[in-house]
Amino acid sequence: MSFKKSKEQLNSEFKLVIDRAHVCGKGAARADNLHKLATQLGYIDAALTGGKLTNKQAAQQVKDLYRAWKETNRAIDLE
Repeated sequence: MSFKKSKEQLNSEFKLVIDRAHVCGKGAARADNLHKLATQLGYIDAALTGGKLTNKQAAQQVKDLYRAWKETNRAIDLE
C-alpha cells in the first residue's frame, strides 16, 4: 500500500475548496482549505511515525502539499 499521493490528486482535492468559495464565501473556503492541510499533515506525520515513510519522502510530501494549499489560497483570493 502506498501512502504517496500524486500532485494531481493533491491538486484535485484542494480544487474542491475553490467550488466552496462560490457557494459559502471566501472565509469558509479558507477555513476548509486550512482544515484539509492540517488533516493531510497529520496523515503524513502518522505515516512517518509508523515507519511507512522515510524522512525524505515525508519532506517531499509536505512540500507538495504546501504548494497545492498555497495555489488554492491564491485561487480563492482571485474569486
